[in-house]
Amino acid sequence: MRTRHATAEERLVDILQSTGPCTLDEVLTYLPDLSWGEVFLAVDRMSRRERVLLRQVSYSTSQIALNREV
Repeated sequence: MRTRHATAEERLVDILQSTGPCTLDEVLTYLPDLSWGEVFLAVDRMSRRERVLLRQVSYSTSQIALNREV
């Protein structure tokens, strides 16, 4: 894993590479020093650039996965 000085996006990539797809709540447990908003913004930026894929698994839960095609 990268150091604490890595960006939220870099840390999210590390998590998804090591764990595979996970929910936002699961990501938050791996990044306790970041707020929900910081993680959400990182996911949003990465989703817009198609670095991650989002899949709705229930009414209020989405799964985040790395886009291996980028």
